[in-house]
Amino acid sequence: MFRSFCFISSMAIFLFWGSCSVQKTPERITYVNKFIGTAGNGCISPLAAVPFGMVQLGADTRSYSSGYHYDHNEIQGFSHVHKSGAGCGDFLDILFMPLPQQTNTDSITELRSEYWKSPFSHDKEWSLPGYYGVNLYDDQLHVELTASKRCGLQRYRYTENGAMPLIIDLEYGSHSACTIQSEHDVDTVYYSFLEMVDNQTIRGCRLTNGFAPHQHVYFYTVFSSPIESFTLYSDNIKQPGVTQAEGLNLKAIISFKKGETLEIKTGISAVDMEGAEQNYLTEVKNRSFETVKAEAFDSWNEILSLIDIESKDTLKRELFYTSLYNTMLYPMLYSDVDFRFRGPDDKVHQTNGFNYYGAVVGLWDTFRAACPLEAVLCPDIIQDYVKTAIEHYKYAGQLPIWTLAGAETYQMIGLHSMPLITNAYLNGIQDFDKELALRAMVESAMKDSCGTSMGYFVGLRNYKKYGYVPCDMEMEAVARTLEYAYDDYAIAQFARMVGDQENYELFRNRSFNYQNVIDSSTLLARGKMKNGQWRTPFYPLRSSHRNDDYCEGNAWQWTFFVPHDVEGLADLMGGKPVLAKMLDSLFTTGAALEGESASGDITGLIGQYAHGNEPGHHTIYMYNKVGEPAKTQYYVHKVLTELYDNTPNGICGNEDTGQMSAWYVFSSMGLYPMDPVSGQYELGAPLFDKTVIHLPSGKDFIITAENLSSENIFVDEIRLNGEKLDRTYITFDELLSGGTLNFRMTGKESSM
Repeated sequence: MFRSFCFISSMAIFLFWGSCSVQKTPERITYVNKFIGTAGNGCISPLAAVPFGMVQLGADTRSYSSGYHYDHNEIQGFSHVHKSGAGCGDFLDILFMPLPQQTNTDSITELRSEYWKSPFSHDKEWSLPGYYGVNLYDDQLHVELTASKRCGLQRYRYTENGAMPLIIDLEYGSHSACTIQSEHDVDTVYYSFLEMVDNQTIRGCRLTNGFAPHQHVYFYTVFSSPIESFTLYSDNIKQPGVTQAEGLNLKAIISFKKGETLEIKTGISAVDMEGAEQNYLTEVKNRSFETVKAEAFDSWNEILSLIDIESKDTLKRELFYTSLYNTMLYPMLYSDVDFRFRGPDDKVHQTNGFNYYGAVVGLWDTFRAACPLEAVLCPDIIQDYVKTAIEHYKYAGQLPIWTLAGAETYQMIGLHSMPLITNAYLNGIQDFDKELALRAMVESAMKDSCGTSMGYFVGLRNYKKYGYVPCDMEMEAVARTLEYAYDDYAIAQFARMVGDQENYELFRNRSFNYQNVIDSSTLLARGKMKNGQWRTPFYPLRSSHRNDDYCEGNAWQWTFFVPHDVEGLADLMGGKPVLAKMLDSLFTTGAALEGESASGDITGLIGQYAHGNEPGHHTIYMYNKVGEPAKTQYYVHKVLTELYDNTPNGICGNEDTGQMSAWYVFSSMGLYPMDPVSGQYELGAPLFDKTVIHLPSGKDFIITAENLSSENIFVDEIRLNGEKLDRTYITFDELLSGGTLNFRMTGKESSM
């Protein structure tokens, strides 16, 4: 119902406005339903952007989270920088809001943010990758958005010839950012500037604090029509005759000569206004709206065509390509066309020719599947991402933990630049300074103190001293111990591959520190105090969001975060049969959570398995390692078909910058990087009759599923390049070499 509704609405409006017909739209991008995940807690925004671009230009229905929610019925403007799909929202910078033609702008003496809004309906709204459109003011105005990497384009088309007024709001921004400074719980403007350069050009900037301690957004805007009037507002009050101002609360109302169409081109930069202008001049000055839109369509069609799937189920195909689209929004570009960028030290630097992807570095989420997927499909992007991490280290003294707007936020736990670098290397992405990379990994993993997050200590002082993080010394101690241990393993793997035996042994030994928080009496991960005693009393089902021994989870969800040593975890518990029974209990224990402030991120529950949050994304595949692959196949199919759907509520947790979708892409193809630095993909059960991965090398990796049906969800036999597999995994090298992987499906559990 939802897809049919969207498709008919889109086609009708395209034809009515004469923009371009759906029939002329490249085929692959029409499979993407950008409204999946825009309701509930999916945090998706149906914005206009290109793959990995700096600009995410979209409609705001709210001034927090992703800026958009499907249940809302008013639009308050179109901002140029979003963080679509992330749990912690921010940005929403440089807001434009067109006004009705009949607005008497001369009478507006006071101008407040979010006052001017327009109702809209979803049957007059549509979106394709790289494009967004909506009708406002009872269909009197049609708004269209598209984007290049660093520029956003808007086109306003009125039904009549008349005045074309609009608001630019530099006070407006995310009002509920995740902050590392408790005294600033919202987007706080420290400085803004706005200037009318000439009768068709304006420029300005916003310097703010929110999730990150410093955020710089500079812009340079050129209008297709001459400016007839330019009225500045400072602290909401009209400032007649002023064409340039600086302050904490700046807005403007701009009116243009009478017409029906206004086109707006805006370059943005984190460096300076000159950088924004140069981005505009290079990317869009001599390109029409239609040309930029077509180029955006082409860029998305190209990247979505890296994987072909065959399925009679059109809804599954839509979910697959929508998921692939969501994954490819990140990492997010942060350098200008001249390769200048703003670093974690709040200073301007320049790369030696690679793109700096430091705008959103959400590695706590994406190291698991999103980055590994891009390492296969887009190695050039991941190569620059690795170089970005190393460049960050040069100016911050450590590799990125969770970076926003180029600045370190320390918001989440672990040191997941380590698996990013190691996974890239395992995928053949090796054109970076490996000696410097290892030095950065080692120094980052040896730092006593990194900083603070929400007032809490972040660093490895206690982890190094005790071999675990004592729960009476740090928050989220169990989760930190488990993640540090995994990251140690990632360093060890990299050290081994580059020939550093000393660091290999050091960090391999440290990777077993997870054992120090597994309680042999309960078989669960449990808080341990600095005196070596377990925390008591112990409540395995209890959660207190960001204020307990776990991170956005409880003991059941975190016990299994040992993807690098499943056999060792099994030995601690008494053998693989015991671990298998514990996995069974994870999925069959009641789904109720204990605690008055249980984390809202614990969603998508099957028993206590929480698919809506990332720490458990590998867990289903652990059944392979304990000799019960049929249960991997069963639960993978259950999650794919029950916890993802094609509605606005179709994501069971927030998208987290591509990770939820990357899990779907990998798992629906029949494989998953359970441990991204192992060099192996665990095998599940494919959702499609045939999948073809077009590798950058020019080779294809073809996955087929014989006898696949809604009943035949189990695997009877697997053949790799015609040879029967006696294992439940394939290697990275086997996939990258191209070939065929054939699953023969059955309706009964099989030991394969």
